[in-house]
Amino acid sequence: PVSSRRLVGIFLWNIALKPTAVSAQISVACSKMVAACGVILAAICLAGAGATTFPPKSDHFLRVDSADATCHGADLHHGGTTDIPKLKELCSNHEACVGFNSRGMLKRDTSVGCQDNDLSDGAELYVRVDESAVADQIGLVPLPMSASQGTTTVSLATEFTFKTKFTSEDVREFMDTATAEYFSLIFTHVSNARNSTSGITSLNIVVESTSLDLSLSTDESYKLSIPSSGVATLSAATVFGARHGLETFSQLVNFDLESGRYVIANTPIEIADRPRFAHRGTMLDTSRHYHSLATIKRFIRSLSYAKLNVFHWHIVDDQSFPLNLNTLPNLVKGAFSSQEIYTAEDVAHIVAYAKLHGVRVIPEFDTPGHATSWCTGHPEICPSASCRGPLNPATNATFDVIGKLISECKTLFTDEYFHLGGDEVHASCWNSTASIASWMKEKGFSTEDAYKYFVAITHATARSLGRKSIHWEEVFNHFGGELDKDTIFQVWLSHATAAKIVADGYQCILSNSDVWYLDHLTVTWQQFYANDPYMGITNPTQQKLILGGETCMWSETVDDSDVFNTVWPRAAAAAERLWSAATVKDTDMFQKRLLAFRCLLTRRGVFAAPVNNKSARSAPPGPGSCFSQ
Repeated sequence: PVSSRRLVGIFLWNIALKPTAVSAQISVACSKMVAACGVILAAICLAGAGATTFPPKSDHFLRVDSADATCHGADLHHGGTTDIPKLKELCSNHEACVGFNSRGMLKRDTSVGCQDNDLSDGAELYVRVDESAVADQIGLVPLPMSASQGTTTVSLATEFTFKTKFTSEDVREFMDTATAEYFSLIFTHVSNARNSTSGITSLNIVVESTSLDLSLSTDESYKLSIPSSGVATLSAATVFGARHGLETFSQLVNFDLESGRYVIANTPIEIADRPRFAHRGTMLDTSRHYHSLATIKRFIRSLSYAKLNVFHWHIVDDQSFPLNLNTLPNLVKGAFSSQEIYTAEDVAHIVAYAKLHGVRVIPEFDTPGHATSWCTGHPEICPSASCRGPLNPATNATFDVIGKLISECKTLFTDEYFHLGGDEVHASCWNSTASIASWMKEKGFSTEDAYKYFVAITHATARSLGRKSIHWEEVFNHFGGELDKDTIFQVWLSHATAAKIVADGYQCILSNSDVWYLDHLTVTWQQFYANDPYMGITNPTQQKLILGGETCMWSETVDDSDVFNTVWPRAAAAAERLWSAATVKDTDMFQKRLLAFRCLLTRRGVFAAPVNNKSARSAPPGPGSCFSQ
């Protein structure tokens, strides 16, 4: 009703501008507003009931139509621009700003009343709101850094298409592949709706860079603008940012059964998005159980749906060595069988496939521990037939094999980083093997010294072949600051180690096992969601050394039959923590979006477990909608 909309406008600004004066009357009015006007404005109303003067620190804005705001508060000052994204940035960075209008006037919260420059001439008002107000309507995972929305539902025209303005032939080919994929992901139903040219006719995509380089420093930002009719636009610095924008667009489109049309609610929508952390990944172990190429490709696709950008491939371990290398053909003798292997060509294909989905592939060859499968094909690099690990540090044969492996793998894995492991080195075999014990005695080495010697050589070998190293945190715990400062340490034993690593000037990836290990089936998505990489680190310079994090899927009890419902939907909670603003942390609001995201995953063939399970990968409790289980 019109009267209700006007009531919203009056309350909206009186509450935002002078909450302490009206808090006693708010709760009753808000309850009426829920019924009259919906969740978003009621959420804003309820937010005003507290004693806080300023709005939450937020980059989210709600567009209010002129009919919904007859009174809209006092002016702060003119922003010097009418560019909406710039005004959002200015308002977000000003503590006293509660919103702005489309003529460029920023609004303050220190007085009450209507100003002469109201919205009667058709100007638009943008109100700064907290995460919950936006999240309840923009059902995206992960939640964008900055978003504003309207109230209009618009359909996609029957002949809707993607149009890309490309800067090179490589960009055109990349975006043609991406748009074809997303066209099939969006338009999943056969509809008999009559042809229509109304609504959104196209999504016009502009990519600035000609480069297809994908690395830790790649710009993944994008801007998405969806009007209430006409042409939507997506702009990005790189093709990888554009892919993220396509994912966001796809999540906003829903099929309307009544009209038989595809629609987007709450337009116009303006999104300016970027990741909080550069390294956002999931590790998959293919040694303890073999995972087929088809599963790995589906796994990579699933990462991209949550805007994760790293596939950490723990390709070998004690249990098996499934990689067939041309220069070291005997190593694959450590595979479970000749059918459970990856050829060099398979690896190259996976790396290229991942890049098309905006995902880096970082291989891990864990040494000197976790490497007894190497001994099957190369027994000379192991302590003895009866005591096979850690790898033998006393013979050059060990480092010859490692050098050949890295040399060939750098042509297959194109990322600048190699993960060299270094964890859980139990050196009893070194002490009990006469030749190694004699070598250590000759050099004056303890087992700790021999461990350090091994790591130093493998680290130097990788660098000499043009690759930087990632190590598990034990390497830092044992050797401190003795490696090159561009070394990355991955924390898994204790979150607290991250603070020590960055204090020493090193970069860090968080994967603390108490929370982000996916094989721990009783760890809930709420715990995944609460695990912030900055926890305990307040120094801004040190925070910049936290590159992000990874969830880890160790495969002792996981194979192709259950990997997806073990990884998902919990990995999505970590994905939002790594992408969205630090202020986005309301678990109740996230649960609503996570339920919808889990449904989206299952529709796309990623068999995610029910969100509300007490134990990961357990079956649904009974009949019901995926939106409620």
